[in-house]
Amino acid sequence: MNQSTGIESIKMRKVKQIFCQDSIPDIPGYIHQAFKNSDLPNRIKPGDKIGITVGSRGITNLQPIVQQIIHELKALKARPYILAAMGSHGGATSQGQKEILESYDITEEKMGVPILSSMDTIQIGTIEKEIPVYFSQEAMNLNGIIALNRVKLHTDFKSEIMESGMSKILVIGLGKRDGAESIHSLGVYGLKNIIPQAAKLIIEKAPIIQGIGIVENSYDETMEVQFSPPEHIITNDLQLLRKCAEVFPSLPCENIDVCLVQEMGKNISGTGLDTNIIGRLDINGESEVGKPRINKLVVFDITEQSHGNALGVGLSDITTRKLVNKINFITTYANTITSTFLNRAKIPITAETEKEAVEIALKTCWQPNRNKVRLLIMKNTLDLEYLYVSESIWNDIKNNKNIKSCGNWEQLSFTDEGEMKIRI
Repeated sequence: MNQSTGIESIKMRKVKQIFCQDSIPDIPGYIHQAFKNSDLPNRIKPGDKIGITVGSRGITNLQPIVQQIIHELKALKARPYILAAMGSHGGATSQGQKEILESYDITEEKMGVPILSSMDTIQIGTIEKEIPVYFSQEAMNLNGIIALNRVKLHTDFKSEIMESGMSKILVIGLGKRDGAESIHSLGVYGLKNIIPQAAKLIIEKAPIIQGIGIVENSYDETMEVQFSPPEHIITNDLQLLRKCAEVFPSLPCENIDVCLVQEMGKNISGTGLDTNIIGRLDINGESEVGKPRINKLVVFDITEQSHGNALGVGLSDITTRKLVNKINFITTYANTITSTFLNRAKIPITAETEKEAVEIALKTCWQPNRNKVRLLIMKNTLDLEYLYVSESIWNDIKNNKNIKSCGNWEQLSFTDEGEMKIRI
């Protein structure tokens, strides 16, 4: 057998995955009609102070969605506010949360309304006799709260009730650091079992007047925006979660020797690397997602929008000095400790260059024959339309009608500085 051992002998082919393309072409017009058809106008009086939640997740069309809601509220002569609703993110500080909003182009100047980002909370009740439920003091002082959030699969647990959505932004987002720590202190049990109970309590006691759930298609395009009266928020969270699961993207193969991820980040996933995509939870006592099975996972860099928050880097096996040098340990540790899943902040094997990182992965993936290695390259765990795959993977997926080749074979090559030349 003619076995090649050189890293640059590996050939890669760019492929395109075809996903569901349903989307909303006219966001302002859609929001205007949905607002008009909802019962929200009947819940608002002139002069009412109305808060709109905005979290730390990257949501497509977030600015135009929020802007149109603000426009509709002002048309009713209400006084809109933006509520920073992101638990302990942004270093668990008011200024840090404003900076995250600014990275999404959400500022007081651009939106034309005040931003409320105080971390002060009050305890509004208890769950299961001893678990405190906290809520933003600023939000409680408003006349109405609109719980706006993307509904999606959670990266820490699976549930038949709810995962990430409108309920979560009320409990964790507006719970601020106190609320996030209270729920996360119970681990997966808190996320799976306490959030639904806490959401019910908050809807009863806080001035919640509407939920707005956003579902995105596999291309991260806005697919649906649903307005929900407060009494339907919890049930609609589940309904929208099922729609999300139907169109959720995935990698085209189950077994991967080496997976190279160009970037991770908080704007990509709450865990930096979406656990539903990489098949890893890394939570003590919890079963792994299981698919795909990735032997060695390499992450090269972290996005600017993460502000150095590298929670999730521990999900990878190998990283680069470039990424590690960008880590803000204060914000990373604040977020990680609140989540209680400490493994996810551990620093993996750190290579000086991308080339060295790939070499380490290839040496340790248990496939010595470079001609047979199952290697996949992705930009991040959010943008999965275009990928690069090695020959072994291509042979498995080439007859899939939802996979298209995008060109000829390319060498897995690197610059003199050790940067991988292939880029998505």
